[in-house]
Amino acid sequence: MLHPMSDWYWFSENSQLMLSMGNEWQCTTAYGQKQIADLPKAQQLFNLSDTECYLLLADHLIASAMSFSEAQLTHILINATAAIMFHRPVTPKSWFLDEIESFGFHHRLARVTNKFNSGVILVLTDERALVTCMLISSKLLLTESKMLRQFDLIKVAKNRLEPLLLETSSQLTA
Repeated sequence: MLHPMSDWYWFSENSQLMLSMGNEWQCTTAYGQKQIADLPKAQQLFNLSDTECYLLLADHLIASAMSFSEAQLTHILINATAAIMFHRPVTPKSWFLDEIESFGFHHRLARVTNKFNSGVILVLTDERALVTCMLISSKLLLTESKMLRQFDLIKVAKNRLEPLLLETSSQLTA
């Protein structure tokens, strides 16, 4: 996992949110002008709030014992930080997912399921009965014609989340 440095900054290119990580590294986030509340017009430092968010999420993901490569972990953390700091609010869409009897999340990770498939999500914000989540799996079918792609956000009721424990971690690649 790359650790935030003082030369990191957010910027936009072709209406896409980007992160510069020094002179030689750039990351294109999954979020464009339609998803971002205020796309940076110029370089915007990766500030203390961004760093705290990134490192807190890193602690959760590392503590989960999921096996992420360094590159996967960094990519997840950059997109999750970008979503928390810049993404427009999303509306609840719980009806796409099955209710779970023993619901919750473990180290901010959970699995969501419906009649089509299941996927792994990372809980970004926890707001009483609702949570905003980022899909970590490569895709999640919501209907026959509607799909979430990796790093897309969805807001759902907490009773849609099955805590992701180590023995269910093979769902990441689903």
